[in-house]
Amino acid sequence: MDSIAEKKAVTFASVLRNNIYRDRDVLHALLPSTGLLHRTEQKNELVMELAPILMNSAVSCVFVYGNPGTGKTAVITQLMEELEAEAKRQKVKLIKAYVNCSENRTETTILIDILSQINPEKTYPRVGWTRAKAVSEFKKVSEELKTNVMVVLDEVDYALKESGDDILYRLSRINTKVNAKTSSNVSTILISNDVRVADYIKPKTQSTLGRVRVIFAPYAEEELRDILKDRAKSAFAKDAVSDPILQKIAEIEASRGGDARKALELLDSCAKAAIAKGRSKVTLDLVDEADRTLEKDTIFNIVATLTKHQKLLYLAMLKSSKKELDGGNVYKLYSEVCEKQNVSPLSIRRVRTFLVNFSELGIIKSEVTWLRSLRKKSRTITMDVDAATKKKLRKSIRDSI
Repeated sequence: MDSIAEKKAVTFASVLRNNIYRDRDVLHALLPSTGLLHRTEQKNELVMELAPILMNSAVSCVFVYGNPGTGKTAVITQLMEELEAEAKRQKVKLIKAYVNCSENRTETTILIDILSQINPEKTYPRVGWTRAKAVSEFKKVSEELKTNVMVVLDEVDYALKESGDDILYRLSRINTKVNAKTSSNVSTILISNDVRVADYIKPKTQSTLGRVRVIFAPYAEEELRDILKDRAKSAFAKDAVSDPILQKIAEIEASRGGDARKALELLDSCAKAAIAKGRSKVTLDLVDEADRTLEKDTIFNIVATLTKHQKLLYLAMLKSSKKELDGGNVYKLYSEVCEKQNVSPLSIRRVRTFLVNFSELGIIKSEVTWLRSLRKKSRTITMDVDAATKKKLRKSIRDSI
């Protein structure tokens, strides 16, 4: 009887009648009302580094980096709010600008985004400006404002990989000009999901940047459990989610990289699975089921957003029976797929860029190693996808090309 009941159709009315959720938004809030857990050390470090701004003194570029879901953006957002509030109390002039570099990847678009925030009286075009014009306008506005400007460049690794480090050199040098005393003090925080971000910065630029590095390590199992428990108190009805459920989710996500965002997504997915089955609480069996569903849904959604050649490359790797592939072999497989599709393959260099992107998206695991015997670097690609999902992905890609 139970299996029959679980197969009943789900309606909006049945979902709304279920009382598992109390306030679902709590699970996905960047800054929960209860505060951020297990990031006091990093926050204290940043407070000490940013305090000189309240003394009208510019702060050199502060690097904040760590894996996705480790609280970097949340801590910086909270600190910016606190810094702004304290500046008002101290009667210190402060303007802040936040730029996400995954959306603005060139020096020109980054500067225009900053300008639109620090000089809102003027309308700036999103396209059409040259870099020289954007740089000239930025210098002009900086000199006219005569204030403290706090610039946050989030996911800066995107801009560095695509356009180089000119924007960092520009921001790091702006306070050293002759008329610095009569101009604005520009301070910069750089946030990166890539711990190897320094590899994309030229030595000349590195020498002008500040030496401060604040590292956000992945959350440990106990820390993830605390975060889940804190959010669950407000997000769910009493007794809807038990401690063993939270512990199991913490174990799963700690083993995968300590991403708090993914842990909260899995908890949310468990609740939705319980509602779909007409249950009033989350049970342990639902954790594995929700995890499998979430992983499959995630990879299908990501693949759907890929460009045609990215799909062809991913299809080539999916067709291989090997779990591990080397970079050279991947390009050969990709070229063969292109030939069958009557499409000219892109360059090896472009395909390497795609592989780096795939790794960042989490749909492959990519590692560059040094082969001593051949005295050269080699990229090893691992695809952790089960046979059934591979088959569905191949069909999905073929249908969309």
